[in-house]
Amino acid sequence: MNQRLKTIDLARGASVFIMIIVHTLWMFATPDLQGSSLFGTVIHILGKGTASFLVAMGISMALSRRQAPWLLAKRGAQLLLLGYVMNAAKFWLPIEVFNTMPESFINAYGWQSPLNSEQLKFMLLTGDILQLAGVSLLLFAVLNIARWKTYWIATLAVAIALSSEFVRGSQFSLLPYVSDLFFANNYQVYFPVFPWISAILTGYVLGRIYQQKQKDEQYLYKVCAWLGGALLSVGAAWLTVDFKGQFGNFFHLNGGGISYLIGLNLCALALLQYLFANKSSGPITRALLYASKHVTALYVIQWVLICWLMGVFGYHTLTLWPTLYLMVLVSLLTFAVHKLYLQSKRTAIGVMQKTKRTA
Repeated sequence: MNQRLKTIDLARGASVFIMIIVHTLWMFATPDLQGSSLFGTVIHILGKGTASFLVAMGISMALSRRQAPWLLAKRGAQLLLLGYVMNAAKFWLPIEVFNTMPESFINAYGWQSPLNSEQLKFMLLTGDILQLAGVSLLLFAVLNIARWKTYWIATLAVAIALSSEFVRGSQFSLLPYVSDLFFANNYQVYFPVFPWISAILTGYVLGRIYQQKQKDEQYLYKVCAWLGGALLSVGAAWLTVDFKGQFGNFFHLNGGGISYLIGLNLCALALLQYLFANKSSGPITRALLYASKHVTALYVIQWVLICWLMGVFGYHTLTLWPTLYLMVLVSLLTFAVHKLYLQSKRTAIGVMQKTKRTA
């Protein structure tokens, strides 16, 4: 994002640390610790911050100078490719090459080793947040070609949220996997476009409002507070009437669930702005800003590390204290590996430049 909004950066950076501890809990903690303890409940609540990351993504897209449709389409294709490369590193390498993936993890799919080609294909095509981001950018490329007005995009966000439960599980006979990327009700795709793109679209609308108001941050976060409060109220009322149908499956939400999450996270952004923005610049703030800047690379690294470490610590085996220690270890390793990656990248660029000068 070229026009920095510190609160958005802080929220996105915090989401990196939260996702590491949430994913560590999911993959390593015992089922009792996850589902029957205060600790597990708190971590799962923190995991509901996914919408904050997506709203931040939408705001960043609105403020980016790279608005040309072909640039958006290129970035979308890159994210899709990266998502599938990550899947290969997460699943194929420890299963087929290292032979370290715990059998209990394979059994969780209802399978047994050795996996056949269709089962491996299922894992490699797992749709995660990167697939959602990639498809969303491709759709935004189309919206930019059409030069959609801000209120049209807001209407689209509402329409997608409201229609999600009616299109959930829809299939195009010739393109079933593409259908799942948009409408999945299965666990090959965790973040289908319907309804999760509504959070990105909401962020995009907020970014446009910020620009239209001459980059007035106070006005932006006032809108976040009011809109967040309205969506939170609507979502909470909806969940009261039909919690199971709207929020029973976190990854495959419907209109009430996504309204509640977007509202909750918009209120959190407004609160974060009120409490912390421009009031601190210590090591924690620097760490959050660093994480925000490198969110995609850190996301990939932490998932690969977690899946490889299951060969050491097992799947759903750890009690409270070992889980806490592993959360710290995975966090440290993720940032250490990323630092090494940046250093190697700089070294490679330096070698290439030196070679060109001496050629």
